[in-house]
Amino acid sequence: MKVLEDRYRIEKENLNINNKRFISISDLHYGTLQQLFYKGYMKKFFDYLKMENKNKKVDAILIPGDLLFWLSNYKDKKFVSALKRDLEDLSYSLSAPICISYGNHDLPFNEEKLTDAEKKEWDLAQYIENKSDGIFVLNNEQRRFYDVVVTGFSPSRSAYETTAMPGKALDMAKKVFDNCHFQFSKDDVNVLMSHENKFFTYEQIAKYYGDLYEYLTFIIGGHLHDGYMPLWLQDILKEQIKDYGIWEKIPMTIDMCRGAFKVSSSKTSNVILPKKEDYLDISLNSDESASIVNRGVAKYSWFIPATPSVTSIEVQSNKIKSLH
Repeated sequence: MKVLEDRYRIEKENLNINNKRFISISDLHYGTLQQLFYKGYMKKFFDYLKMENKNKKVDAILIPGDLLFWLSNYKDKKFVSALKRDLEDLSYSLSAPICISYGNHDLPFNEEKLTDAEKKEWDLAQYIENKSDGIFVLNNEQRRFYDVVVTGFSPSRSAYETTAMPGKALDMAKKVFDNCHFQFSKDDVNVLMSHENKFFTYEQIAKYYGDLYEYLTFIIGGHLHDGYMPLWLQDILKEQIKDYGIWEKIPMTIDMCRGAFKVSSSKTSNVILPKKEDYLDISLNSDESASIVNRGVAKYSWFIPATPSVTSIEVQSNKIKSLH
């Protein structure tokens, strides 16, 4: 199986920690037609992850949403038990915790109108979370692993509606974020998982988060995976796609699905495209975070399997050099 791997090396001003290494996968979409017709499709991908990271340091495995293709009666679906099995095996094999946040496909419709009992019934965590074996579902929660703090953020599913983007959706996300009362320290590596990065990288919204970017080391998301824009075209359209999702500028068949931004409360950089084989170095000022778009695994609208992908991220101190 051919797997695409994007690699980033982040150095942030005044961040003095031991080097950290993360791997991120997103948009697994268990239960898709391609997984039904192509037996062993996901197993091959997870085998690749285990083989490529064998004997390598992994501080955490990050999955920012869309673990499922559709919402259903989880306990009766074999793909949910397969998902849990694959996650537990990956965590065990790499001796690393897996941190999961929700995407739009993991959230029920009209969530705001559900009773507490109905919300619990639809909560995927009760079927896949296994803290004793290193599987942590962070649904608007934080988890500390020594000097690494992983924050899982997810607004309601309605924030992902195409008619809500960008204005209404950004406001909805900001309201949920404020109600979470997350705590961050500059002494930690702070990772924010947000299925849609752009909740935090639109220039008109970034300033409303104040000094958040001084604390965040990087934001990791996915969501944009159903259709791939060639890198040469992304390079030509850097300015046009800088602040926009698929709904405003790009036809639904070709998304800007890879790359990173530097983001602060005052501005967002142009998209920074990953290198083909090597690590891309991103140097951040003390008030900046890196926002990384994870290409994702599933291309669920096609019957043929897509090229799955993984994003590797190193975070290094100003004083400590790379892991490699």
